[in-house]
Amino acid sequence: MITKIKFYFTSFLILFCAANIQAAPKVVDGVAAIVNNNVILQSDIDEMLQNVKASTDPQNLPDDKALRHQIIERLINENLILQQAAKLNIKISEDDITEAIKSIAQKNNMTINDLRGYLASVGMSYNSYRHKISKELLIEQARMNIIKQRIMISDREVNNLANEIAKQPNKNREVNISHILIALPESPSKKQIEDANTKAQNIVDRLKKGESFAKLAATYSNDEKALEGGKMGWHKLNELPSIFEERLVRAQKNDIIGPIRSGVGFHILKVEGNHSEAPKIITIKEVNARHILIKTNVLVTDEIAKNKIQEIRQSIVNGSTSFASAAKLYSEDPGSADNGGELGWNNPNNFDSNFRAALLRLSKGEISQPVKSSYGWHLIQLMDSRNVDKTEDAKKDQAYRLIFNRKFGEELQVWIQELKGDAYIKIMGDDN
Repeated sequence: MITKIKFYFTSFLILFCAANIQAAPKVVDGVAAIVNNNVILQSDIDEMLQNVKASTDPQNLPDDKALRHQIIERLINENLILQQAAKLNIKISEDDITEAIKSIAQKNNMTINDLRGYLASVGMSYNSYRHKISKELLIEQARMNIIKQRIMISDREVNNLANEIAKQPNKNREVNISHILIALPESPSKKQIEDANTKAQNIVDRLKKGESFAKLAATYSNDEKALEGGKMGWHKLNELPSIFEERLVRAQKNDIIGPIRSGVGFHILKVEGNHSEAPKIITIKEVNARHILIKTNVLVTDEIAKNKIQEIRQSIVNGSTSFASAAKLYSEDPGSADNGGELGWNNPNNFDSNFRAALLRLSKGEISQPVKSSYGWHLIQLMDSRNVDKTEDAKKDQAYRLIFNRKFGEELQVWIQELKGDAYIKIMGDDN
């Protein structure tokens, strides 16, 4: 089952956070924290402090002391994840970095050259920017690789949720929420639990008196979205942790919910908005096609293969042979040649992009001109097409993605808790 996974990571990939780097004073660097055998430098904290202040409404930020504490916690988490990436030999290719930067440029309506110029104007080298992107991609990849291995999803879970979504409209509800986490260590003492609960309840009381959720999140939350004011954005109810879903089913905009106890701490939620989606009928176009393939190799050049396909096409068009006979005689696709080149009913998205594009331009019965794909040169005939109801498949696919996202979010918090519990962490000047 092909899924689009929603990542729960805080990205540094916001282009305009680079703008204040030019103003950073030159100071003697110092060690701010030790994380196992690695260190976090004071300059790392200063740089992120500038970026956060540049991109956040000052009314939603705590004082510098609290903000620095949040930044140190985030950098500690990132450092621990990068150490895991190194241990597992996870790598990010130069091509991956380039593609990510292209995507960032496009989202900012820029070309790569525009981006280079912008970075130069704010005093940041392109190589430094690539390094930052590489680090973000490595963190993302490490989290995905590791957390995926901790997630098990059964067919029964998927089917049950798909059926629930079909029967209960509120199961397709979406909520926009903000989140504060008051974290607990792996094996908390009774006093640690009581203190965390008291702290969480105090925050709830302050919220109900009208204090800013974003500012309190940036001050106290141990969640990775703390510096963004705790904003989690829009989510389907079913992809949120079960303990959240139960409390959010009937929640209204601006409701404050919590504290909610979980294995990682106490959670406080604010509902920023909600809506429900009406059930949709999902149809896709399927095609029944056949083809003849001539592959290229050391002896068969691109030109030879194309000319051969063109000759075969001419013999079919002038009636010297049939498409099926030519496929059986000449096609180098063993999976379809014996069937006269027939590929059966397929979603066009299953095919090579060039093959698909040529196929979708054909009318029923029409034979294409020679088409080049990553496999060689093809002759394609569209035999028929049809619209197929894929609503049930779409529901199962949605159910799988929702379950995965829910378990990913839950496991990610537990994993970070475990990493911290197993690590040696020393914050300079912290006597605790």
